[in-house]
Amino acid sequence: MSAAKDSEPRKRQRIQQPGRPTPSFSDGGYFTVSSAPVKIAGSKQQIIQTLLRFEAYHTWNNFVPQVTDIEGLDRAADGGSNGGVRVGTKFTMHARLFASLPCLTKETAEEVTVINEDAGKVAWGPVTKTAERVHLVTEADYGTCNYESYITFQKTPTNVAVRWLLPLALQMRFDEWAADLKAAVEAQNW
Repeated sequence: MSAAKDSEPRKRQRIQQPGRPTPSFSDGGYFTVSSAPVKIAGSKQQIIQTLLRFEAYHTWNNFVPQVTDIEGLDRAADGGSNGGVRVGTKFTMHARLFASLPCLTKETAEEVTVINEDAGKVAWGPVTKTAERVHLVTEADYGTCNYESYITFQKTPTNVAVRWLLPLALQMRFDEWAADLKAAVEAQNW
């Protein structure tokens, strides 16, 4: 390899084993699936607000078109900017694992574990504590932000099956989520 090739930064693997650390799992985990990073014309606050307004997912999110059973909202705490979602808010996500089979959904009970707007980090995971999804928003240039997300799974029998049967499907759906988020943020009149 040439010296120029050796000095180029390496792209992060989108399916990693062992997994990347998360706020709840500092040692990482069994494996991680990441979205492709996207640049969004919007502020960190706008992107985080869109992520946390679970009641509006049906308007923009094709991977998770429905969020129900939202508990623990506190609309006074954040002035309503995040829809009242706070650390500890619980909800049920209805995920479509395969775009070609919209009637096939998987419901998971989730809990918000991190909301740090200054750091541009939001995280949540199943109430069973078997995984954690992290959303990272970093300011870029000219009123844009970079967005990426990843989920780190802990080693359980179910997650071993997910690792070997579904990682590419999850990766594709996370990429679609990122594209849908970009379209939703950029379409709003802030």
